[in-house]
Amino acid sequence: MSSRMRSLTVATVGIGCLALEVGPAHLRGMEPTSEPPLDHVPLWTMDDLAEKLRISKATIHTWRKRGTAPRAYRIGRHLMFAEADVRAWLAEQEATQVEQRGTDSGW
Repeated sequence: MSSRMRSLTVATVGIGCLALEVGPAHLRGMEPTSEPPLDHVPLWTMDDLAEKLRISKATIHTWRKRGTAPRAYRIGRHLMFAEADVRAWLAEQEATQVEQRGTDSGW
């Protein structure tokens, strides 16, 4: 990393009861985030999702049309699915099925 890149940080300097932000203007007001950078967030392609769920891509398209698919991100012309979103969606689907089984009379 170059020395110029390392110097582009924002610092808050306290003077008495006055706090001033120093640093480049375009970085002022930005707070560090605790979210992992995008290169650490596992993203799955449509093929990955279909393979992991053992379903066809057509099923995923149908779910998307109905609004019942896991959240997807369009990156260029590709749909990407965050692993955390898919896991949350699966947990939600399981909870919904358990609720429905509780109200079913069985056979």
